[in-house]
Amino acid sequence: MAIDFAHYEGREQAFVKHTFLDKYLPALTGKVCSKYDEFVYVDGFAGPWKSVAGQSFDDTSFGIALDHMTAQRLLYLGRGRDVKMRAFLVERDAVAFSQLQKAVERFDKIEVIPLKGKMEDHAVSIAASIPSPAFSFTLIDPKGFPAIEAMIPLLKRQNSEALVNFMFDFANRFAGTDLIPRLEAWLSALGSRDWQNQVSGLSGPAREEKLEELAADALRITGDYAYAPVITVDKAVHDRALYKLIFLSRHPEGLKVFRDSQAQALIAQADSRSRAKARKRAASATIGDLFAEGEDAIPNDRSSQILKRSEAQAPLSLERALTNAGREGVLWRDLWPPILNEYAVTRSWLGRDVNARRKSGRLLAPNWPSERHRIPDDQQRLIWAVR
Repeated sequence: MAIDFAHYEGREQAFVKHTFLDKYLPALTGKVCSKYDEFVYVDGFAGPWKSVAGQSFDDTSFGIALDHMTAQRLLYLGRGRDVKMRAFLVERDAVAFSQLQKAVERFDKIEVIPLKGKMEDHAVSIAASIPSPAFSFTLIDPKGFPAIEAMIPLLKRQNSEALVNFMFDFANRFAGTDLIPRLEAWLSALGSRDWQNQVSGLSGPAREEKLEELAADALRITGDYAYAPVITVDKAVHDRALYKLIFLSRHPEGLKVFRDSQAQALIAQADSRSRAKARKRAASATIGDLFAEGEDAIPNDRSSQILKRSEAQAPLSLERALTNAGREGVLWRDLWPPILNEYAVTRSWLGRDVNARRKSGRLLAPNWPSERHRIPDDQQRLIWAVR
């Protein structure tokens, strides 16, 4: 499906999140359908909220997910493989739940289970109903701080990935106060010890980085995940973070899919924020200013800068890893995951960088298959040649 930006004016943050889901979910379910007999999608705060797409609900998280699940099931049925698709959609608001029940009626090719109430009250039973061999993806996207510890049974499932919204703006403003006790529970109960002292005295980017690190580590450690990279979703017309989408995966392939999808989401964010700022500027600017390229242009957006910095820093990390490995070198399968875990680059981008270095003689790649081969195979050994 295609995300229609026209549905997101005034809620650009949702556009960024939904762009990510629209890229990530088909890639995930495509891989799941080839290996697992069942895929389960869990949306703990389903809504719908502020949807303007009509009866399709194509501008909601659950609408995007159910569309892709239906498409993948039909695709694999055509290939003679019947993968069971189930979705648990939880919503506590009575009006929204009524809309949700009506909305999911058109998805009759998959099993959709709407549940009324709090996610905290349903999480244990949902987790218990998912067979161990099934693969699950859990979206925890609240408006505030839920009792995250109640959702640990879902997060601890072995065959699983998750996306958790950490409401950074609230945490940044109120950390160290008793105004959001759920933040204390999140960061303390999930493993981030002495977190208030770590945040105290920090401001600006350093404070943002520390709170992000604490929240991501709390979830990663508690759920025993290998990776917890983050998408920062900014306010529409201010250069400040609104919330952090923390992705949880135990497998390098999950990390690879995340970075591919994140890149598209950050590009979408730069575009949507540039448009929002231009609208704001146009509402108050003189005629002459309307044609000026302001600081809100796409190349200057925070998202664009994240991608630019990562593409500058990731090759340096590559060089360090290969230099430290010495003459033995490193297998590609062991090289790219740590770099992608730290920097917002895709595996294909990094692989092309490796190939360019091979061609220039800066690194050795014994038995490279052919010059038409653009990125390394998993078993390709890479050796730093510059001494």
